[in-house]
Amino acid sequence: MSAPAPDLTLESRLCLACGLCCDGTLYEDAKIREDEVRDVESIGLTTSRNAQGHPTFVFACRYLDGACCARYEQWRPSVCSKFFCRVQQRTRAGELTEEQAMEKIAAARQLVTEVKATLPAGMPIVEARHHFTRIAAKKPDLSPMEARFAVKMFVLERFLDLEFRKPDKGHLPAERRSSIPA
Repeated sequence: MSAPAPDLTLESRLCLACGLCCDGTLYEDAKIREDEVRDVESIGLTTSRNAQGHPTFVFACRYLDGACCARYEQWRPSVCSKFFCRVQQRTRAGELTEEQAMEKIAAARQLVTEVKATLPAGMPIVEARHHFTRIAAKKPDLSPMEARFAVKMFVLERFLDLEFRKPDKGHLPAERRSSIPA
């Protein structure tokens, strides 16, 4: 992949190096406005309702091409231009340098690759998260392959909770996120 153009905003450069929000790695879906549902469906995205009844569209987004949005210049849901992960927020706030942010993105992408290596071919990361929940419920009755997957998925989820997701949007229980040293 070639380096993003230097005239892009910092947030855009980070986004183009990542794509983890759109491929379903960070979240399973994105909340949209009620008045966007028809438009979202008209561009071929699957909509749903979350547990609170808010409309959402489901990831992975069909318009993700690598880490780029193929609809960037066209209409897309408002959440697409308004969402900023914690890495972007912390970099914008000066808590991380661009280089440090890129290292976190590279680390997250490597963890995703490691998780995918333990999955059946073609299983999307969104489905892997459900697989993780089912396996975690088995506890001591895991096969060696399930155990490898569970450990790698736990490490990925913990890293995403700490570095990319908003504190109130983590996937692991809060006591597990905070009690394990980084």
